[in-house]
Amino acid sequence: MSYASKTLMLSLLVTPLIFGGGCKNDDVAEEGTTDTTGDGDGDPSGDGDGDPTGDGDGDPATTGDGDGDGDGDPTGDGDGDPPDPIVYSDAAVEDYTRVDRMGMPAVNTALIMSKDEYNAANPTDDVALDFGPEVIASLTGLHAALDDDLLGVMLTPCAPNQCLNQASPLVIPDTLKIDLDDDDTFPNGRALTDPVMDVTLGLIMLNLMVHEVTTLVGVLNPTENDVPFEADFPYLAPPH
Repeated sequence: MSYASKTLMLSLLVTPLIFGGGCKNDDVAEEGTTDTTGDGDGDPSGDGDGDPTGDGDGDPATTGDGDGDGDGDPTGDGDGDPPDPIVYSDAAVEDYTRVDRMGMPAVNTALIMSKDEYNAANPTDDVALDFGPEVIASLTGLHAALDDDLLGVMLTPCAPNQCLNQASPLVIPDTLKIDLDDDDTFPNGRALTDPVMDVTLGLIMLNLMVHEVTTLVGVLNPTENDVPFEADFPYLAPPH
C-alpha cells in the first residue's frame, strides 16, 4: 500500500474520533431528553445545571419540592433548614407598654401637644376627658387662624366648643369605629378611597347645622390618586 493510501486511511479513522468525541452524535439524558448543546450534561437548555425538566432546581426529577435553589431549604437563607415556628408571647397585658395610638386621623397629629402622654394613655382616658382641655385649646388656635378664610369663601365655621361637641361621638374615645349595619364609608371604617382628611376637617372646622360634613371634599385635596390602586393586597400602587 502506498504512503498516500495509508495517510488517507488513517485520516478517515481519526476524523470521527476528533469531531465525534469518541461518542455517539447526541447525548441522551436519563429521562430520554436529547442534548444537542454538546456540553454532555443531558440538559438541552444549555444552562449547565444538568436538569432537563426546566424547573431550574438542578434536579432532573420533577418532584416539585418547592425549593428553587436546590438546597432543600424553602426559606432561601441557604442553611438547609425550614423556618423557625412563630412563637407568641403569653405575657399578661399589664406587662406591655403602649407607645403609640391613633384611631381617628389627625386627632393625635393635629390636636394633641402632649403626644408621649397621649400615646401611653388608654381610650378610657379619652372618655374621662383627660385631654379635653388640650383639644379645646388646639381647636381654638385653628379657628383663630382659619375662620376668616372660611368666612371669605362663604363657609360658616363652628365655635371650638361646638366643634368638639359635633366631633365627640367620633373622637371620644379616639378609636376607629365600624358598624356593619351602617354605610361602609368613612367614618364608619376607612377605605383607601375615602376622603378622610376632608371629612375630618369639615367635622372640626364647619358648622354642621349649616353645611354637610362632606362640604370640603374635593376642595382641599384631590379626589383620586394619580395612579389606580392595585387589585390585590396590599392594594397601594408602587411608588414612582
